Amino acid sequence: MSSVKPEDLVIRAAEPEDDAAALPMLRASLGKVEDPHYEAFLQWKHRANPFGVSPAWVALHDGVVVGYRTFLRWEFLTDNGRVLRAVRAVDTATDPAYRGVGIFRTLTLQGVSELTLAGDGIVFNTPNDQSRPGYLKMGWSLARQLPVGVMPRGPRSMVSMLTSRVPASLWSEATDVGLDAAVALADRGIAESLIRHAPAKGVRTNRTPEYLAWRTAFAPLRYRLLLVDDSDPARGGVIFRLRRRGEAVEAAMVEQLVPDRRTGALLVRRVLRETGADYAIGLRTGPSAGLVPLPRQGPLLTTRPLAASAPSPGDWALTLGDVELF
Repeated sequence: MSSVKPEDLVIRAAEPEDDAAALPMLRASLGKVEDPHYEAFLQWKHRANPFGVSPAWVALHDGVVVGYRTFLRWEFLTDNGRVLRAVRAVDTATDPAYRGVGIFRTLTLQGVSELTLAGDGIVFNTPNDQSRPGYLKMGWSLARQLPVGVMPRGPRSMVSMLTSRVPASLWSEATDVGLDAAVALADRGIAESLIRHAPAKGVRTNRTPEYLAWRTAFAPLRYRLLLVDDSDPARGGVIFRLRRRGEAVEAAMVEQLVPDRRTGALLVRRVLRETGADYAIGLRTGPSAGLVPLPRQGPLLTTRPLAASAPSPGDWALTLGDVELF
């Protein structure tokens, strides 16, 4: 609607009653019109998050919601163990009739301003090639490429991996290998035992029992937990899910909560052997035992300081669980 100008819009914090207008826009803009899980997925992501309910903003024209922008709350631990409050720039949508008015930029900068005043430390995300230039113009900086590591199950699986260069499915494939992670990690004792093996250096997610329980709780994602010993979770385990990518099935290694690299590599091999997945994949900035580098591959991490300085590029210790889905 070319006649509308940014000054004609009212920008305010989103309220629960705005969902009825925002959800259809989000579904349409993100290609989720036919996804039966999408609304529940947003509820899990934005309302059940133990780091806090996601702050969001809306743009209104003549009292009607025509734009929506939200940030996912997150917490990192710095190298010295301090908590760094963060938000991730995630879901955004604009009514098609209002594209070109600058709603995305206006909502994003409003959110950045208010989050800075509220004391949030940094904003981060992994934008795609289309949206990255817009973020860079709003003060984001390219922190680093998050390197990907893989482990093929065998030579034939290597071929499947190399020929399936398409986006992975969002929802997971079923498997009965390991334990249902949502059920297992609802047990605080199991979660605490595994967290003892969480990364202790670098800028890493603040893994708490509440975080692990939430992170694995959304049923359509079908997260599994494979332990070294089901009777003794203190010996370590890996969290994974199977997802289809073209003709291949990959085992996404979300977390390696293990005492040493040998244990991690053995568990990754077990996942491949017992599930029949073509290959395992994960990030090599965090624990990644057994995964070998896939050159020049991986999401690009961008950051923007709010009330704190952004970490140095080499300080990040992220796993696939920190960046996938969101």
